[in-house]
Amino acid sequence: MQYSFITAEEAADFIKHDYRIGIGGFSSVGTPKAVTKALAAKAIAEHQKGNEFQVSLITGGSTGDQIDGELSRAKAMKFRAGFQSNKDLRNAINNGEVQYSDMHLSHVAQDLRYGFLGHLDVGIIEAADI
Repeated sequence: MQYSFITAEEAADFIKHDYRIGIGGFSSVGTPKAVTKALAAKAIAEHQKGNEFQVSLITGGSTGDQIDGELSRAKAMKFRAGFQSNKDLRNAINNGEVQYSDMHLSHVAQDLRYGFLGHLDVGIIEAADI
């Protein structure tokens, strides 16, 4: 079977301002790293042009610096739900720069399913091999 591939930057280009993103994985294990790094770079570039660019991020667990740190330092995160454990994101939340819904991990899937967290525009997962 033939698969087509795109770069992380091309994947990040699909994501628009105000998108609500779901990310798979837990901690640094299995969380997508390349696309979120490209998304942070895209946010920085958009901000330098004077454009708004922020996304909402929903996860079932902590993601590590590759996601929460990169996106919060790039001022790319508008809303975050689920567990977080990153210092940069925590500072952004406490400073009122990022809206945060603190909930038990067991509630994330149900709240998504019932629509309490809005509609996901895109999901990002990490695949080690096809």
